[in-house]
Amino acid sequence: MSMPPQGEHLLSIGEFSRLSRISVRMLRHYDEHGVLHPTRVDAFSGYRSYAPDLLRTAGRIRDLRDVGLRVDELAACASVLDDPSALRPVLERQRDRLLTDASVVANRVREVERLITDLEVTLMSVEITHRTIPARTVASVRDTIPGYQDEGLLWERLMAGMSAVGAQMAPAPLAVAVFHDEDYVEAGPDVEVQLDVAAAFPETGDVRCLDLPEQQVATGTMHGGYEGIGAVMEAIAQWAGEHGYRFTGPMFNIYVVGPGEEPDPARWVTEVCAPVVRADEPVTSGADADGGR
Repeated sequence: MSMPPQGEHLLSIGEFSRLSRISVRMLRHYDEHGVLHPTRVDAFSGYRSYAPDLLRTAGRIRDLRDVGLRVDELAACASVLDDPSALRPVLERQRDRLLTDASVVANRVREVERLITDLEVTLMSVEITHRTIPARTVASVRDTIPGYQDEGLLWERLMAGMSAVGAQMAPAPLAVAVFHDEDYVEAGPDVEVQLDVAAAFPETGDVRCLDLPEQQVATGTMHGGYEGIGAVMEAIAQWAGEHGYRFTGPMFNIYVVGPGEEPDPARWVTEVCAPVVRADEPVTSGADADGGR
């Protein structure tokens, strides 16, 4: 550690703390982690002393700390605190990180507001119906995607593949998304999208042509955005228990009115479907909605 010029007055750690507005505890912490070293450490007492010139450095460190840089990031910046060209990318990265965090917080605030509103609203009962979906011929794309919100990527691939081979949609086609994971996953869900076609077509790329058997399903209709899907699933589970049914095969959604044709989530209509059989019936292969990969 370089020695101060002869006769220069050094500040005690307490004096430096008051002038820099950084606590003594943090000054010791910064010394230990390579953020800000004192000018001198007494060999016998261990007392730290600081040159007045370090107040400028301490002010820059405090500014960086106050915008959210961690101690390890401050230490990485210690040698370039007086170099604007080196600090600029550090601050730009921190700005981008804060903007992302702000977006996440804003979304959480909106969700809290929705929950507060829901407390004042009488819960609407979800009507569950038992029906048979007829056998279907579908164009299908199935893949693992980054998250459930990325389902649109599969629809883009499906429509492009159908166009490439001239596959025609059936009259009043069902637009279906099947969720193949046995349990809920936080990331990387296995999702399949299906669209009814008028006739079989030659497969191309990852677009498959599948003949699906009829299915018995328990269905609940969801109006509005997908945040209400939990209540529909709860109602389906309760209905199945009360009526002596059990689930077989993956759940799927039928998009009656979806984002593709209606930008306003309040106008979306989704049929949430769970394949079911009587609890005392064996599961047959035809009851499974899995179209294969």
